[in-house]
Amino acid sequence: GIRDKARTDQPNRAHAVRRPGLTTSRGALETKLAALAATRRTPEDLERIDAALAGMAADVEAGGRGVQGDEQFHGAVTAAAHSLLLARLMEEISELIRETRLESLSQPDRPRASLAGHQAVADAIRAGDPAAAAAAMPHDVPMVRNVALLRGPAAG
Repeated sequence: GIRDKARTDQPNRAHAVRRPGLTTSRGALETKLAALAATRRTPEDLERIDAALAGMAADVEAGGRGVQGDEQFHGAVTAAAHSLLLARLMEEISELIRETRLESLSQPDRPRASLAGHQAVADAIRAGDPAAAAAAMPHDVPMVRNVALLRGPAAG
């Protein structure tokens, strides 16, 4: 009934308050992580990045959204940065990122665009180019800003 609706709306209101800063925080963290990954990555880190991209590509080619590969890619880049503090910060916002990722990757043509952006990040990390990796990483952020979850509650 009404009481149940009010109870389920409360977490959404709390999330709505945090959402405006999510894009900025995520962009800043992921940009720094990509730059660090370009200078600190190991061969094993590159293998994990490649495996995530391969999984995402296979899912997208099969008509899926590539959600698991997307999560694995961002996790692999975070691990390749070898920064415990930044990894902990990403963990703090991971559930909010997951919500926006699911909606973002549900948009038409978004999985393919995301995969291409991820490939550019991976190429820069592999090349050991922190500036290029940082520049390529925000490929997600402008597209994610248009996700309904980040716009807050609908007027009315």
